[in-house]
Amino acid sequence: MSFMDKLKKAGKGVVDAGAKTMLKTDIMFLEREIKTRKQAFGIEVYDLMEELEAAESMATEEKESKIRSAFDSARKDIAVIQAKKECKKEEMAVLETAEGGGATSDIPPSSGTVLTNSHPQDSEMENM
Repeated sequence: MSFMDKLKKAGKGVVDAGAKTMLKTDIMFLEREIKTRKQAFGIEVYDLMEELEAAESMATEEKESKIRSAFDSARKDIAVIQAKKECKKEEMAVLETAEGGGATSDIPPSSGTVLTNSHPQDSEMENM
């Protein structure tokens, strides 16, 4: 292994560590976003329940429909954030697999896109 190869490998390790740290940070922010949305849902439902309790002329089914609508909206928002979080976790798994010296670092995430940490020129050089 030449000096340049060692230098490239060390540089790749630094880049991978930085990417991994960024992904962990992104996951933390997404978890906080989920918590914030759940808290907003609680406030929204409380206010809605308070309003609906005073509305005696409204049918029970209509009241339930409004509450269900608030829940469905929150569930949809949380599902979108959760999907982003899962995507970040998959990207981290790809980095960890590549870091661990797995057979290949071309592990496709659920999106179907192949992520690699190497430069296309590197694979061409290996095939020569």
